[in-house]
Amino acid sequence: MYYERVILLPSRDGTPSTLVIERGDGVQVLTTPYAAVEITNKEQRRTVIEPEDVEKQFGNVLESQPAKPFSLLLFFDTATTRIAPRSQGALAAFVDKVRSFPTPQAIVIGHTDRVGADAMNDVLSVRRAIAIRDMLIELGVAPGAIEISGRGEREPLVATPDGVSEERNRRVEINFR
Repeated sequence: MYYERVILLPSRDGTPSTLVIERGDGVQVLTTPYAAVEITNKEQRRTVIEPEDVEKQFGNVLESQPAKPFSLLLFFDTATTRIAPRSQGALAAFVDKVRSFPTPQAIVIGHTDRVGADAMNDVLSVRRAIAIRDMLIELGVAPGAIEISGRGEREPLVATPDGVSEERNRRVEINFR
């Protein structure tokens, strides 16, 4: 006998969600946490599963889910690898988040503003990414789990003419999962 159970779990952040199950013999829409559809080769039946039963049956699987990915922008002082004061608060919160990931992976992308020569900005953007990579390694992220790249001045957040200093373009983007 064929048997399948689909359960709508509550979202981690408490936002409402919906699950649509569409099969040849009909559509079921679940909008309440722990609502379920049990499907056999004879029928589809709606039910509600108790949270304790979900925990008992699937607790190990649910605990093994990776933490939710996130991104962070850190801004830098002009022509340096020194993190700007406006990013210090975000950096502290980021450090706490990094420590909550059991096996983190990061993509670190350095950028510059449009002041200086292209070749100089390419080098500076990589140096910024390396500085953040080194910080992540100090926090316990495995070196092999970190990718870095430098984009120089080619991908500004704020479009400016060449030679214009813009703090929002002097940044490192960290994509963390």
